[in-house]
Amino acid sequence: MKRGKKAALIIIPLVICLAAAGAYIYYTGTIGYKLAKLGYTKDQAGSITAIFSEEEQQVLLASPATPEIIDIASDPRYQKANFKDYLSGLQEGKTAETLLTDYDPRVVKLRAEKGYLEQNLAAYLSKKDSVPDMADQDVVRLVNTTLVYEKTEGYDPALYDKYEAYRLKQVQKTEGADPDVIDEALCAAVVKHVNTALPYSSEKYYIDAYLDRYEAYRAANPDKALTDVVAEVNAGIDKPFYTDIEHADMSKGYLVLVNKYYYVEDSDKPQTTALSGYGVGELESTAAEAFKQMVEAARAEGLSLRAVSPYRTWAIQNLFYTGYARNAGTAEADTYSARPGHSEHQTGLAVDINVASISAHFENTAEYAWLQNNCWKYGFILRYLPDKQYLTGYVYEPWHYRYVGTEYAKDIMDSGITFEEWYAFYVANPDK
Repeated sequence: MKRGKKAALIIIPLVICLAAAGAYIYYTGTIGYKLAKLGYTKDQAGSITAIFSEEEQQVLLASPATPEIIDIASDPRYQKANFKDYLSGLQEGKTAETLLTDYDPRVVKLRAEKGYLEQNLAAYLSKKDSVPDMADQDVVRLVNTTLVYEKTEGYDPALYDKYEAYRLKQVQKTEGADPDVIDEALCAAVVKHVNTALPYSSEKYYIDAYLDRYEAYRAANPDKALTDVVAEVNAGIDKPFYTDIEHADMSKGYLVLVNKYYYVEDSDKPQTTALSGYGVGELESTAAEAFKQMVEAARAEGLSLRAVSPYRTWAIQNLFYTGYARNAGTAEADTYSARPGHSEHQTGLAVDINVASISAHFENTAEYAWLQNNCWKYGFILRYLPDKQYLTGYVYEPWHYRYVGTEYAKDIMDSGITFEEWYAFYVANPDK
């Protein structure tokens, strides 16, 4: 019995030692022990085993202790596929925030967009958060332009779309210009232009390209309503009659404008057709046929129309004008007769019907009333309207009709504006 007790006293401590040794060997083989040996705290080791896969844990064990990886992996922006990139980045000295940003899919896409500016990244992301469906390219451009506009005196956020529309229009005019390169000087000019143009925006016939002319004319005539400013500048009377004259744009065909600013030569004469049986002289061939049809239509209703003065040469117009000027003086003659080269009659598209005299009061006849209701059907318009002498330079001529073609005649007649104004807005408008 004594020997058994002695053996037990030897075996028990041995078993305990062996168990302890086994436990130690087991512990030193655990990931927690290995992480602790690298310098991780118990809490950090626990986080690592909870967050990272076994493969990732082995990568961490093969690297210097990098506890910042735990913060990265705990961030909503963390991209598991970039685990090794984050780790190597931290070991290179990059901050967790930098790495989270660099591998954020939203940031990666934004940085690939044309015009991206790193200093604007926070603003891009903020815009993406507020308008998640907005395309990245639109986000970049919107933020870039807005930040520049906001530094510009007079900028109104409510007008952003107008500013951008005008800026892009200006960029398009410059060969090789890039809309994604935001030029501060251009943005300042854009803000100034759009703000200045704003009061005119409700004017039906406003032409943006004429803004400087409107403003100069308005400054010289401060009591004029904006509607009148627009009408008068569009008609060209912000400069005196017969100044800065130009050759008429014959490429406009039946819509060619000939007046006190635009002239024609005899060489501009079109192909003409005689008006035999429908009055005297000749008209441009298409206009002549349309005139004959109009005469026949009026005749069917018991009315008589005839041409008394259609196409004229430069010499004939000169004869008319010099005679009037000699008898009444140049100033008076200019109110009812065109100087040679400046008469619509020289285009072969204008015709005086029945009379050519104010004293005849053609406006009181049934023929005149019929023409007002029907001339447009044949492509003609009343050229010199009542109370518009200040715009056209000519007194009301109820007998003077101009062929413009059936496509536009009704629109011009219905507009109630002079052909000068209509031409400026619909034909020669630089904005269109």
